[in-house]
Amino acid sequence: MKNTYLLFARPARLLLLGFVLCLAWSCQGPAGIPGPQGAQGPQGPAGAPGPESLALMYEVPFDLNAANKWEFIYTFPANDKIFLEDVVLVYLLTGQVQVDNKPTDVWRLMPVNYFTNAGLLSLNYDFTVNDVRIFAEAGFTLDAQRDAFKDQLARVVVVPADYSPNGRKGKHIDFTDYEQVRAAFRLP
Repeated sequence: MKNTYLLFARPARLLLLGFVLCLAWSCQGPAGIPGPQGAQGPQGPAGAPGPESLALMYEVPFDLNAANKWEFIYTFPANDKIFLEDVVLVYLLTGQVQVDNKPTDVWRLMPVNYFTNAGLLSLNYDFTVNDVRIFAEAGFTLDAQRDAFKDQLARVVVVPADYSPNGRKGKHIDFTDYEQVRAAFRLP
């Protein structure tokens, strides 16, 4: 009797194994409807701090007058690398206001226009990878007596190309608002 059991046991096992394998391979078909979204997982650990700042900022005092031909040139430090694709923004300190009983500087993106009795007067700028030039331009002759641009203060901000107003990552920043720029790039 023992021999009869062994005679049928081996083929039965092989047949069972073949049936299981066929069943496993043949259970393929279209995916069903997706199930409901699972619960929110736990908060992950805090990541490593990012770079201190992506942008560079320089605070630049300047005067514009007839002696310097109504222009001022600030040369970037040699150890700071400015790339051709980078964008330079210049903000002019235009005053102070009280916020929570503390004086707060008001910065305005250049160009800044002034309407005078003689006509339009603008403070503007241009830049290269080496320097930024701040200058006055007007629809009339600037005279030597004018001292409206004495003891001025500018913040020159160099923004990496990806974060520029037209860059991939800069679309959410209002570059006319220095406080948004300061916060976005962790500037002082």
